[in-house]
Formats: sequence, structure tokens, C-alpha cells
Amino acid sequence: MSEQQQQRRRGLPGLRPLTDAWNRAASAIARAGRRAGDAAQPVVRALARRADPVLRTVSPLGWVAIGAVLLGGPLGWRFGWIELRTLTVLLIVVLLVAVAFTFGRWNYDAAIELGTRRIRVGQTALGRVVLRNTSPRPAGSSILELPVGRNVAAFRVPRLAAGEEHEEVFQIPGRRRSVIRVGPVRAVRTDPLRLLHRQRQWTEPVELFIHPEIVRLEAVALGFLKDVEGVTTQNLSSSDVSFHALREYVPGDDRRSIHWRTTARVGKLMVRQFEETMRSHLLIVLSLDPDSYRDAADFELAVSCAASLAYASLSEERAVTIHTAQETLSFPNAVIMLDQLARLELSRAGGASLREVALDGARRVPDASVAAIVTGAVEPAELRGAQLAMPPEVATFALRCDQTLTTSRRRASNLIVLDVPTLADLPGGVRSLR
Repeated sequence: MSEQQQQRRRGLPGLRPLTDAWNRAASAIARAGRRAGDAAQPVVRALARRADPVLRTVSPLGWVAIGAVLLGGPLGWRFGWIELRTLTVLLIVVLLVAVAFTFGRWNYDAAIELGTRRIRVGQTALGRVVLRNTSPRPAGSSILELPVGRNVAAFRVPRLAAGEEHEEVFQIPGRRRSVIRVGPVRAVRTDPLRLLHRQRQWTEPVELFIHPEIVRLEAVALGFLKDVEGVTTQNLSSSDVSFHALREYVPGDDRRSIHWRTTARVGKLMVRQFEETMRSHLLIVLSLDPDSYRDAADFELAVSCAASLAYASLSEERAVTIHTAQETLSFPNAVIMLDQLARLELSRAGGASLREVALDGARRVPDASVAAIVTGAVEPAELRGAQLAMPPEVATFALRCDQTLTTSRRRASNLIVLDVPTLADLPGGVRSLR
């Protein structure tokens, strides 16, 4: 085709206006479709919200029954199969009975009450669920569900008169250190065949903290003090502001420190003795690596040892930080400390070694003066590597927690290593640090 013919074809009269009109019409149809879709979205969402509670009441077996009705009914009447017709009628009756069992109003007010939200391993927590009928009319019987951790306890609530209350008492044994989620209280209605299942939540869940076991320690053994230049000392002062003890007067003591009441009682001059106010900061490096422990019991022993060390220091109002591969725990008091330790679980946490965890802990707690490395029966060389990650002015010791070990105190170079097979062996080991 010649160039002149192509130009004449491109310039045929009437083609360009038709093309432009078609494009404008297509654009208008697309815009109208988008506007209609935008306008329909709120309606669709509203219908979905209304239908969702109804659809969620149908169990898998209920959907099978509904499908059998929708499929078997037309086939039975189309081909004259009496069996399918009979089955369809029976399923319809069963579904209507299930609806009668399931649907209806709930007029309850429920509450969960725990005697205490914190217990120790081996103790038992008591609680109760109180359900009251707030309707002016009697309320029918229903089933009450109370999730406790991964389990669900079910109670049957009898028929309640107007304003009547029903109480269910329960107990939760503290078998192991953990945080157990109790609740929410759910009222449940279902039919005998469980085709439909309807529930309503009445309360918010509460947490029960099962704290690790601890043992009392002499905090003096952990009381390394840090002076202004950063050198760890155990110096006592007669002119500071932190009271420590009373002692007999010696020439040169400040007479303002004389404790006159005790002097009158014992018949000789007694003066107050004080600690330096630059108190020690205890850093506890706790290993969460599953490979460091022989079994879960050894890990629980390690957590209990860490909790005991922290509790002893907090009782003397000394700063404590617990560092793991996952997080750094700081706390204002012993209760919060035990709450946080109740949540700890074994974790590989990216495969960080004990040395790397200790190095990160030293970086996050630069003012630490004492460090305790708590782990399982790892090799002394690994403990020595973790100690070298600490600044040289930090007094460091290690605890190996393993029930197969024997109680001992050893040295890996200048690192003191305590083998602790039971929690009862910890106080003796801590006393040997003095």
C-alpha cells in the first residue's frame, strides 16, 4: 500500500469521531461502575457484619446437614425419590429444633474473682465465677465455659430467677512456673447434636502469675560497692547517709554520729556506721539456650537461682538487671521481677552464644559492678569466655545449674564457678563468695 493510500485511510471521514465517542462511553461506564462499587461497599460490609454472627453459629456438622437439605431436597422431588424426601424433611425438623435450643436472649452479668493473682510453684490458686440474672424474667439453663490456659472448664448454669446469682468455684494448681490466662467467661448454647453452637463473652481475661521458687540469701555476699573511681570495694563510712550498723566509739569519730539511746542502754559510747551510697549494680546474665540445659527442670532451677539472687539484692535496695538473649529486664521491686521471670521460656534467639549474650549485657548495663552468669552444665571454657566479655572491673562469678552435678566451688582462671544441683545448695555457694 502506497504512502498516499495510508494517509487517505488514516484520514477517512467519520472514523475518528466514532473512536472518540467509544472511548468516552467506555470511560463513563468505568466511572459509573467504580461509583456503584464504592456505594455498594458499605452495604456489603454491613450485611457481612450482620451475617457473620449467624454463620459462625453453624458447626461443621451443621453445614453438612444444610448442604444435604439444599442438595437432597431438589433431587428427591425432581426424581421422585422418597428416601431423599424423607431425609430432607427430617433434617429440616432437626435444624429447626437446633435453632429453638440455640437462639434466645442472654441477660446475665458475670465476673471472675481470683483469691490472689500471684502464687508460687506448688501452691494452688482459688477463684470463682459469679453469674447473675439481670432480667426481670427467669433465665433458662445454659453452659458456662471458662478457658484456663490451654484447657477449657465447662459448668452448667441452672435456671435462674430474676436477680438470682449462681456461683462456680474453681482452683488452679501451680504445677510449673508460667503465666496462665484465665477467662474470658463465655456463655454457650448448643443443641443435643451440636449442629449449632452459639456463645457470648461476658468478661475480660485475667492473668495468674506462677512465680519461680526462691531461697533466701545473704545479700552481703553480693554487696560489692563501687566507689567514685569505679573500683569495687566493701568500705564502710562513718559520715555517709546509708545506715549500716552500730559500733563502739573510737577517738576521732564524729560526735554527731553518736547514738545516745544505745549509749545510755549499754553504758558506753556507740556510733552509727554507714555504707557508701555508691551501691552495687548486679547484672544477671541468664542463658535461654536449650542446648545449655539437660532438661526443663535444670532450666527451672536456673530461673529460680536468678530470681533468688535478684530478690536478695532488691531486699537491700540495690539495683538489679537480668539480661537474656531476648530482652533486658529491669524492675522497681521484687514482685514485678518475679512477674517478668514467670514469662521466660527457652529460646535459641538467633543462635547467640553465651559470650555474645554477656557482651550485649555489659554494653546495656555499663554501670554494673557485679555480674552473675547463670546457665546449665556448660564447659568452664565457655564460662571463661563470657567472663572475658565483661569489663575487667566487674566482679564476675558463674552458676552451673544441673541436677546431676555435685555441689562444688571451683575456679576457671580467676572466675569462680559454683555448681548448684538443687536450689537448697545456693545459699552455701553464695556464702563462699565472701
